[in-house]
Amino acid sequence: MRWIFVLPFLCFLSCSGNSQIEVHTPFLHSQEQFDQWSSTPLYQKYGQVSSLKIVYDNHNDSLHFVSSEQYEYHYQFCMDRLHFPNDLSRFNEEAYSDREDRRFLIANINYYRALDKFTLELGPSDRMNVEHLAKLFQAVKREVFFDDRMYLMLNTAHVNSLNLSDYDIPVISPSEIYNGQRYQPISKYAALGRLRVITDWDKQRDSIRPEDIIIIDDIPQVFPMVQGVIVTQFQTPLSHVTLLGQNRRIPICAYTDIFSTQRILDLDGAKISFDVSQDTFNIHPEPNADLSKIWDRGRTIKLSKNVRVDSLIPIELLGEKHSNIVGCKASNLGELNQYAKKMDFAVPESAFAIPFYFYDQHVQKNGIQSKIDALLAKDNRMRNSADIRAELKEIRKLIKSTPVDDRLTRDVENMIIRLGEYRRMRFRSSTNAEDREGFSGAGIYTSKTGEVGNPEKPIDKAILKVWASLWSFNAFMEREAFNIDHSTVAMGILVHRSFPDEAVNGVAITSNLYRDDYLGFVVNAQLGDESVVQPNGGVQCDEFICYPDESTSIYGRQEAGIDIINYSSLNDGKLVMTEEEIQHLANVLELIKRRYARTHYTKTSYFNLALDLEFKLDRDTRQLYIKQMRIYNH
Repeated sequence: MRWIFVLPFLCFLSCSGNSQIEVHTPFLHSQEQFDQWSSTPLYQKYGQVSSLKIVYDNHNDSLHFVSSEQYEYHYQFCMDRLHFPNDLSRFNEEAYSDREDRRFLIANINYYRALDKFTLELGPSDRMNVEHLAKLFQAVKREVFFDDRMYLMLNTAHVNSLNLSDYDIPVISPSEIYNGQRYQPISKYAALGRLRVITDWDKQRDSIRPEDIIIIDDIPQVFPMVQGVIVTQFQTPLSHVTLLGQNRRIPICAYTDIFSTQRILDLDGAKISFDVSQDTFNIHPEPNADLSKIWDRGRTIKLSKNVRVDSLIPIELLGEKHSNIVGCKASNLGELNQYAKKMDFAVPESAFAIPFYFYDQHVQKNGIQSKIDALLAKDNRMRNSADIRAELKEIRKLIKSTPVDDRLTRDVENMIIRLGEYRRMRFRSSTNAEDREGFSGAGIYTSKTGEVGNPEKPIDKAILKVWASLWSFNAFMEREAFNIDHSTVAMGILVHRSFPDEAVNGVAITSNLYRDDYLGFVVNAQLGDESVVQPNGGVQCDEFICYPDESTSIYGRQEAGIDIINYSSLNDGKLVMTEEEIQHLANVLELIKRRYARTHYTKTSYFNLALDLEFKLDRDTRQLYIKQMRIYNH
């Protein structure tokens, strides 16, 4: 005998196999019902979102709202309750297709709390045809309490390609969702500290202490040593603020209304606990907290450097093992150059490295090294920031005012001429204290352009400015935060042709940052040379997740899809790359990741192995260039 108990929200007790609560219903009549059955989305792309699965069975025209707590995946419900007879592979083949005889129409209903709106969203690989999509949307709309607040989310490239003009379907774009949010988790950690409200960065920056948790509106490129940060501006996963939080393991979030939240502002100067989670942040007074041991130095990190190699090195001769000679950026590009020989991408032409030797020789002159030694002999974590800035400024001034050795300048110019037709070159920092596991050093050093024969952009001045940036305040304090022995740090330079006319620039992560242990790569892309990691105020870039197809990955599908999070504010609501270019990028990223994984031991799963790669598309040819590779520390 089978007993069925009808509960207020149509929960059924099933005695088939083990007894279990089944939570699915053909309608949603209240917010309470939605809240009970919904949960955090599998893709955590936005904060303060609840998600509920839906399945429409074309065999009997039945609609099912399915508990996300009870069933993590649609296929589990379809196999368990709707008796789909085949395996997961067959389900994926049928349930995401554009076939007219497709049985299951599956999607999610997501509730965005900040906007008080509900969206119907397809999965990124779903190719549902427009008739089925309209049928599903209208079926859901008839059975929900939020029919006047329900929209189709234009979250995938496929949905955007459908002609919806003949159907009464209100739509909403990812950018409307993105810009309508009030809260964004940036790095989800917890800390103790003293709350500081920063209203004037220039006046207050030197008073910020390592034990502080700061609230700030204007975002500097790199923060001083602090215990946590609340900002008002949303960040991309690859912005300097995000990388800072992930690298230092400190809590950071964005909350647009923070300067209107008086109960928090009133805690200015108080000891607090601060933690960041997916949907909220918490601040509690902690008057008895002991902050004396914050930034305990612990073990000093000594880096390997070789200052004996005294000749320029072409990119063809470089590999990862040379990081202690030319720095991580140059050695990693050497690895990429090897990959490019068997993959369909290019690295910047005319590339070579200036080893540490030349920097080391330079600072031995005119008392520069003695100035560095005097600075390093002090306890700089406890000193006034203004005093540290003054000493670093003097060191940089000495580095830049001491002429580059004439032989080096001649050798660099001759190397540029020998390697090809390019004369305008980019001189990029390549230290042993950046682009490495545990310490990315993103944005703390300088790159400069130099051009052979151009007195406005002389080669020697570009070299000097890059060398001097080793002792910028931001770089110095970031190394202090990680307890890196500054005496073991050295600056090499990676040189390659510049890109004055790129069509697109971007950063890609070879892991799905929004869903653990799952296929997908996160990409930020922007028109021209507008930065994706430190954009001008208010400028937003494309943010999306892309997937390798089955031509490249055994996990991929022939039409892999693009999951759109936000659009560039510079491109009229369109992606800055074509679908074909995005698919090509995804396939190249998969090949690079696979090659890297074969030669590097990692404790993480293959899906979660995250490489951080910078790329460009040439303006004239749209050729894909990859110009940087490093481990993404998360």
